[in-house]
Amino acid sequence: FLEDIIGQIPDIEENKEIFSILAKSDNPNIREFISRKDNLSKKTIHLLLGDESQEVVDNILSSWNSGKKINEDALLKIIKSDNVKHLTTIAENIDKYTLCNICKVSRILSSHPNTNVRFGLVRFTISDAVTTKIIKKLSIDKDIDVAKEAREELSRRQ
Repeated sequence: FLEDIIGQIPDIEENKEIFSILAKSDNPNIREFISRKDNLSKKTIHLLLGDESQEVVDNILSSWNSGKKINEDALLKIIKSDNVKHLTTIAENIDKYTLCNICKVSRILSSHPNTNVRFGLVRFTISDAVTTKIIKKLSIDKDIDVAKEAREELSRRQ
C-alpha cells in the first residue's frame, strides 16, 4: 500500500526531502523504490550506498544522477567490500562517477580477480575513463572474453 502512495510522488527536485525521509524506512521495499529515484540529495545517496540490500546499492551505483554525487571515498569503500555485484556495476558505469579519479578506480578494477568485473570495464567503455594502458593490459587477459573485448576496444581507439 505504501509503495503505491510513494509511486504517486513525482520524481522532482522539490521532493528530495520526502525521499530523504523515506530512504530511512525500515521497509526494504520502500528503500529500493527510493533508490530508483533521480532526484536524491547527496546525503540520501550516501545513506543508501550503505544499505544492507544489494539491490538498493546497485540502483544507486547505476544511476547517472546519483553517480555524479558519489565521492571517491564512498566508492573506494564499496570497492574494498569486494562485493562482485557492486564492483561489476561500478565497472559498467565508470563514466558516471565524476567526483572520483576514475582512472584510479579503473586501475583497481582492472586487476580484480573476478572476470565479470574486468569484463565490465571493457564491455561498456564509452570514453577515456578506462585508459588505453588499462585496455592493453586487459587485451592479454587470461579470460578470452575480456581479452577479445579489450582488443576490439583497442582497434576502435586507433
